[in-house]
Amino acid sequence: MARDPLWLGRFEAAGLPLLGDDLASQFGASVLHKALLRLLEERGLDLVSSYQVNLGGTEDFRNLVENPNTKKQSKLNALSATAAEKVQMAPLGYLSQLGSQKVTHLNVEAQGWGAMAVSLDVKLKVHDPSGAAGVNIDLIRIAASALRGGRGGYRAEATPLFKSPPGTAV
Repeated sequence: MARDPLWLGRFEAAGLPLLGDDLASQFGASVLHKALLRLLEERGLDLVSSYQVNLGGTEDFRNLVENPNTKKQSKLNALSATAAEKVQMAPLGYLSQLGSQKVTHLNVEAQGWGAMAVSLDVKLKVHDPSGAAGVNIDLIRIAASALRGGRGGYRAEATPLFKSPPGTAV
């Protein structure tokens, strides 16, 4: 909704803040994946390929299994445009026994100077709701401040807290 210019304009005209789509947890798969890809770039390595597989046991994961395309695009939006071409997002998996735990498997294949091959496999396990709690509190503060100041529409200070802020692919 925050990426749709029509809705963005309506919120701005009404003086209501509109923050973004698909929040990035405090320390989750997208944040970690983006950091690893940025590190490769900073150190002068070329990304060959990468993938991310996410598993979870919440109703959110059950829903995402049934409608994976929007979540896949959102996760790609969280990465740099050049990296996104070489990254694959496997369909998300729902496993009820995981409950509120989210498990992510990341793989990064890169090449350094002199054709040096680098292969990295990472497993991240987090309590999904807890990872979102602090981010949600920050977003509430941003929205409250905007309301008090009469500033409607998109709030740029929320950008780092979302995978898909306005201006990214739907």
